[in-house]
Amino acid sequence: LKPLPLWLRLQIQSLCPRSAMRNRGPGKWREWRWGGTVVPLYPLEGTPAVDPLDPAAAKPLSEIAHLTITKLTAKNCQAKLTDGIAELVKTPDSPGGRFNENRLRQLFKETAIANLTTEEVEEIFPAPVAADPPSRTGSRRPSKSSRKASKDKIVPPET
Repeated sequence: LKPLPLWLRLQIQSLCPRSAMRNRGPGKWREWRWGGTVVPLYPLEGTPAVDPLDPAAAKPLSEIAHLTITKLTAKNCQAKLTDGIAELVKTPDSPGGRFNENRLRQLFKETAIANLTTEEVEEIFPAPVAADPPSRTGSRRPSKSSRKASKDKIVPPET
């Protein structure tokens, strides 16, 4: 293959300067979009702390949004979610207009609880798993198999 002529390379570089695109570092902006609605979110700092006992916290925001929107659309309650999001956008968490992801998740959960059956809400937001209480070690006596039974004692013959 022949390299491109210099005049063509310069023309391409003038149309697409390399400095126009960010190619290093983490993203500084996140947003959730649905139709014409845009909710700006705070960027995630590192890995989010997920509660191992709460399966709903492990689901990504996009999955929760999709499941909630689908179930509300099937029940013709999508307008209530749209109104809730419009109210949320009016009161941002910061002067920059951004929101915490947990606040948007809570809006989805509240709207689902108000308009869906308990089973449908459980599919989207599974109930937290109860933690098993820690067992007390050493509180039980050892099994009797380690002790000799009285029947096994050797009785000396009487003379």
